[in-house]
Amino acid sequence: MSAHRLELRRAAQKKHRRGASLNLVSLMDIFTILVFFLMVNSSEVEVLDTSSKIKLPDSTSEQRPENQLVISVSQDDIVVQGRPVTTIATLARDNQVIDGLKTELDYRAAKKGELPEDGFEITIMGDREIPYWLLKKIMLTCQAADFARISLAVNQLPVSNELPSDVPTDDLAASNVRTTGDRT
Repeated sequence: MSAHRLELRRAAQKKHRRGASLNLVSLMDIFTILVFFLMVNSSEVEVLDTSSKIKLPDSTSEQRPENQLVISVSQDDIVVQGRPVTTIATLARDNQVIDGLKTELDYRAAKKGELPEDGFEITIMGDREIPYWLLKKIMLTCQAADFARISLAVNQLPVSNELPSDVPTDDLAASNVRTTGDRT
């Protein structure tokens, strides 16, 4: 082939050259599958609305909470479904029932209608640092207002067959009590 003919061929190829193109069909198929995968798997997770003030305790409980009435307990106040009912500073240790909480729970129980045989369900989402006397008082108030099926909200940890290194074997029973997510 002559040099002149090669130049004509290169000029023709440059003239008819198309820009690089990207085939988006395969990419769109992958993203469609990814969207459906994420939608199906996101329904498995139960997420409770938490406040930045509340740091939940950790647990290896596998039982998932049901969507029900939630009491949020921080270091400062007690909130039922986003409505503040009392502050911790105003509570006295000698009273058995928290009046503001009982009033709110009685109102919620009246709205629910017929009382189940074993009481209404409720979840207590308490900061891990709240004192035991406060948790006990909240649970007594819930029972007094017919909310006897109490669940405690916790952060779920992966289940492991190994014991944590910081828990002595003698304290295993006590650690199981602290990390339960089951109803009491």
